[in-house]
Amino acid sequence: MRGFALYAAATLIAIALLGAIGWGFVAPAARAVLLASAALAMAVQLIAYGIARRFLRRNIMVGWGLGSLLRLVVLVTYAVMVARVWQAPLAPALLSFVAFVFVTTVFEPVFLKQ
Repeated sequence: MRGFALYAAATLIAIALLGAIGWGFVAPAARAVLLASAALAMAVQLIAYGIARRFLRRNIMVGWGLGSLLRLVVLVTYAVMVARVWQAPLAPALLSFVAFVFVTTVFEPVFLKQ
């Protein structure tokens, strides 16, 4: 449980830092989409980490694969929702979501060892 809490804290900090940097580069109309991307990335990363942690002892590659599949499905679904339903700026939404997910996925293995 300690590893999950540490990963959640690190993920929150990383997403907040990236969001603060991105906030200065996006138009005011796209800032709501940036916040939505941050919230969605946080939720997806915690679920994917939980899946990887569940498979840690049996087969970590299956856990990472399922987490990656989850990230891909959420990305495609989010793209459709932003473009079709919300009709919000697509580029800031997807670029920020991918950046949040990528950065937090990179340091995920460090917390799986704890």
